[in-house]
Amino acid sequence: MDRWITTSEAAQRLGVKRGTLYSYVSRGVLVSRRMPGQAESLFDRTQVDSLAAAKHDGRREADRLLRFRAVTTRVSVLRGDSLHLRGRPIAEVCAELDFAGAARFVLEADGAVPPPAIDLAAARTVALERRIPLAVALLAAQDPLRADRSATAERALGLLPVLASLVPEVRLDHPWVQAQATCLIDNGLAASTTAARVAASARAGLYDCLAAGYGAMSGPLHGGAPALAHELLGRVLDGADLDRAIADATWGGHLAGFGHIVYTGEDPRATVILGLIAQQMPDAPALQAVSALAARAGRAVNIDLAGAAVAHTLGLPARATEVLFQYGRTVGMAAHVAEEYEEAPLRWRGANSGGVR
Repeated sequence: MDRWITTSEAAQRLGVKRGTLYSYVSRGVLVSRRMPGQAESLFDRTQVDSLAAAKHDGRREADRLLRFRAVTTRVSVLRGDSLHLRGRPIAEVCAELDFAGAARFVLEADGAVPPPAIDLAAARTVALERRIPLAVALLAAQDPLRADRSATAERALGLLPVLASLVPEVRLDHPWVQAQATCLIDNGLAASTTAARVAASARAGLYDCLAAGYGAMSGPLHGGAPALAHELLGRVLDGADLDRAIADATWGGHLAGFGHIVYTGEDPRATVILGLIAQQMPDAPALQAVSALAARAGRAVNIDLAGAAVAHTLGLPARATEVLFQYGRTVGMAAHVAEEYEEAPLRWRGANSGGVR
């Protein structure tokens, strides 16, 4: 019993009101318990003293120290230059499953729950790469299950056909396109995935979490990167000088379609996609252009340039690669959201070098 102290003593040690103390309990910062014959709740003395010491150090938001821990995930694992979805190599997943099967596998669900039946006509009137984010935002605005965190995976599965119907130009039924979308399902805790998880940690609804992820995805360093690679490959296919095309596509030391912040060698996703093209169309001009660019750049091709080869070969719109990023990553983000819902809430907090204010 020496471990436990009363509510009054805990509040006194922390210099807070009893209401504040109970708010710490509701947020998971402190743990309380009731014992027979005790009029007040009891608190763990060690937890209270740790929080009091941190407050004494001037960090009034010291509960963040108790709440922070590493974020782990089972959705995907990066091992060297390999990518595993739910423990299976990406090449194996693409070889054995179509995109629908891969989505069920990653989300660990079979049944689908359709989204609310609302008018998404407005989403069909905007640019191709803005249709999916707008549609999900519209769904979020009228979601009757916003506060319901159950059946997250099933709701994500039900969302996919609706999103696919908005982008018929992308030819989501083509095997190469399906493989590309599968390769883009997840790639560790990337910007979009992290944004979705942060929203989920605050217990936002599924569609709001996805919208947060699409926002992070829209920049040229993430989901917008494929469009730059598509432009580079298009210039080479149109007969542009290789050196000039590479120079124009390079900015800040970054060359669109090459290299990756995680993979030091080959991007395993690019290997899968380029391999499919080579098997069926070994003389495809886009494939030859990729080889020429890689030889001149002296760097490993990434998924963005491989996707650009698919788009040019199939005659897809220039922004189709960005749409595929959104569509495929919807599955991964939803899987991360479901995973985050099982964690303690509000675990994300930045550090302030000058002290928390």
